[in-house]
Amino acid sequence: METVLSSVHQARVYNVIWESRFQVPREVKVHRMRKSDVLVEFMSARVRYHLLAIILGLLSGLMMPQRLEAWTNILKDPGFEKYRLDRRGFYRPGPDSKWVEVAMGRGSVQMDINGWEAPEQMVRERPLGFTPATTGYEGEGPEQNTGRIIMQQDVVLPDAVSDKNQLYEAWVWLGGSGRDDDNNGDREDEAGGWDVFFHSDGKPSAWTEARALEHHSMSKDFWGKPGSFVQVAGYGRIPANTKGIRMRVWASTWGQAGKTNERAGFDTVVALDNSHFAIIGAPNMLINGDFELDDRAGEFKGWQRPAAWPFPRNGLKPLDIRDVFGGNFDHGQYRPFYGGRRSYGYATYLSGWIMDAFTFGQYADYTYPDGTELVLMFNWIQATANGGERQLRLIGSKLEIVAEYAGSKGRLGAQSFWLDWPVPAGTGCVGRYDQNSGQPFCPRLILNPPTGTNRVGVHVNFMVHAPYKDGFRLINAAVDDFFLAPTGKPRK
Repeated sequence: METVLSSVHQARVYNVIWESRFQVPREVKVHRMRKSDVLVEFMSARVRYHLLAIILGLLSGLMMPQRLEAWTNILKDPGFEKYRLDRRGFYRPGPDSKWVEVAMGRGSVQMDINGWEAPEQMVRERPLGFTPATTGYEGEGPEQNTGRIIMQQDVVLPDAVSDKNQLYEAWVWLGGSGRDDDNNGDREDEAGGWDVFFHSDGKPSAWTEARALEHHSMSKDFWGKPGSFVQVAGYGRIPANTKGIRMRVWASTWGQAGKTNERAGFDTVVALDNSHFAIIGAPNMLINGDFELDDRAGEFKGWQRPAAWPFPRNGLKPLDIRDVFGGNFDHGQYRPFYGGRRSYGYATYLSGWIMDAFTFGQYADYTYPDGTELVLMFNWIQATANGGERQLRLIGSKLEIVAEYAGSKGRLGAQSFWLDWPVPAGTGCVGRYDQNSGQPFCPRLILNPPTGTNRVGVHVNFMVHAPYKDGFRLINAAVDDFFLAPTGKPRK
């Protein structure tokens, strides 16, 4: 289905609202008036004032809702609420749904599973209503469901994107049963993600994957708590001359089990909800967030290295990781930031088997109204020479991100985020295959500066836990593309 946007970007409207709220009259004229004129003028002024307040209130309520979507989501029905049961008992998109189901059998969506645990950030976006889900393998043949959901939606932009540096953000929340505890190459996957195809014309009926300007994607093997959701997010540059996008979301439990008795064990479940695609309406507050200003490796222009605060250990020398075995990070097939020169991290075959870290940080001015949230995004990757080698969750990289908030009298507070590489959490996964090996991971962190903040520090601790043991495989890991911006919305 096609959705045509006719409104201006929400971020531009925010600027108009903020400016109008803080404008001061340049000149006030005083003149004598009759009592009746004064009364009429007073009433007119009060009426005008209240009308203006009501209008601004309505605009603020409409365009600055208490939701964590940051910039305007251009997808219609992002929560998939238009699904319904058909006469045969299959869930189908309703006649007014903007989503088209790309079904491989009689029906992709088999159940509504909105009783699973939803993270606070997900609920703030949109309380769960209908949550499309599917379960594992049910047999062979074209009439059988294979445990896979695929849906897509077309959006035509009002004007073609001319700025080659225009950014977008995208995500979908992936739910899993957490039963993916045997991570061999072909069994019991619980995975999902999104694809975006950018097109230069506004005729969706003529769009094909082969004719797309670019194809961006992000996917993950489910790594969350059983019966919960994780956010598969990412951001990137919109190709110049883009007039339309095709957003595709998918989730799969389909593994190619070869024996009948193995198929009976396919009790995995996946779900999708709260899809999102938005044009980012704010510049990066960080200088050299993608490290592309560095003339030499490890220069970190605009950053402090080591970080000024608060990490104790920083003995590891960051390496310029030009690719991560598969060649799909920054310099290979991964498209959002294809062609960059720099990404910093660690490589076992160059740095050895160590337990150490390197740190870096940067301060940025915070010039927004008190309560304005910030979003911090970046790309992180980890890979073995062969993603099928057994060492999942035993060694690798970890990240600690600390956001520091400073005011006129010093530090006001801080937020700390401890991040592990996303791997399935089941006990049976330890030491098995890392199915997220070689795929970028884009954490999306929400920062809440306290009242009085005028500067924000972003401090990064890149930690390596790689003690040597026979049987461990060489790994690469790196980070890149740090982006910090105001969401344009107040915190609750």
